[in-house]
Amino acid sequence: MIKPTMVSPAPIFQMATGYWASSVLLTANRIGLFSAIGPDEVTVAGLAGKLKLSPYPLDQFLNTLVSLGFLERRGGGYVNSALSNTFLVEGKPTYMGEALKYSDDLYPVWGRLEETLRLGKPALAHEAILGQDPEKTRHFVLGMHNRALGMGQSLATQLDLAGRRKLLDVGGGPATYSCLLVKRNPGLTSRSMDLPAVVAIAKTIVEGFGLAGQVDAIEGNYHQASYPAGNDVVLCSGMFHRETAESCREILRKSFEALDTGGLVIVHDVMANGEKTGPAFSMLFGLNMALTATYGTVHSSEEIAGWMQEVGFVKTESQPMAPPWPEALVLGRKP
Repeated sequence: MIKPTMVSPAPIFQMATGYWASSVLLTANRIGLFSAIGPDEVTVAGLAGKLKLSPYPLDQFLNTLVSLGFLERRGGGYVNSALSNTFLVEGKPTYMGEALKYSDDLYPVWGRLEETLRLGKPALAHEAILGQDPEKTRHFVLGMHNRALGMGQSLATQLDLAGRRKLLDVGGGPATYSCLLVKRNPGLTSRSMDLPAVVAIAKTIVEGFGLAGQVDAIEGNYHQASYPAGNDVVLCSGMFHRETAESCREILRKSFEALDTGGLVIVHDVMANGEKTGPAFSMLFGLNMALTATYGTVHSSEEIAGWMQEVGFVKTESQPMAPPWPEALVLGRKP
């Protein structure tokens, strides 16, 4: 007699309550808790007065953050953990609070997933984060910047742009990648192209890097008829997940035309496996895009390499980003 396999329901309950921990972190970031603590030890009463919060259930909230690794108990009070002190205190060069604010903006949107599945349209119009809502746009652009500061260091190290002189960063967002690539490669200049509301924020980021003479944030739409010419590198980062296969081919075609002979195109994005059944983060990311963009999805590196070849690129290659980054790169050369 075959014994029935014992299957534990634990993964179901863990996933069903996963938003509890997310809510704690997003709320703490939203109210500025980690920045309010800073380098000091605080008491419940002191923090309640500083942030105008009720002492109950603040003590329980702080103890929950201890259990999650974001705070530590010390004496009669609390201090930031090394993790929070590094990434969640405003003013630190590694601050990622804006990225969490963008996640916070998306929190209620995920509650409308059924609506998107039934109606076939995003629960949050992409215009809201691309200029229509100034606060959401700021969270989106600065959130991309926060994330790109870490990932861009890895990207700049991984890409060999020696001898390249002119980069076009299509849909460059905060221009962070442009700045990091220019700093890494002497002699390289960049034009980072995006929508007006995004470019306005990108200009302040470029100035913060001290690269106003080497990185130019310019207005443009990657759906426009053509791109500025005369480049030997075109970077397409974080846009294919908003586009259909045909639109991706068009972006690559215009990139091909904007490149000089021997030019390099780089697609940088979250990508699925060939069967589009994983990794899990990629598939969840694709759903997140479906919630926020009309054609939001996730493509595979094999598809992207195929589209490159269709428009004339040769010597295409795919490579994963170094851990912990979940993105991948697909590169192609113009003959």
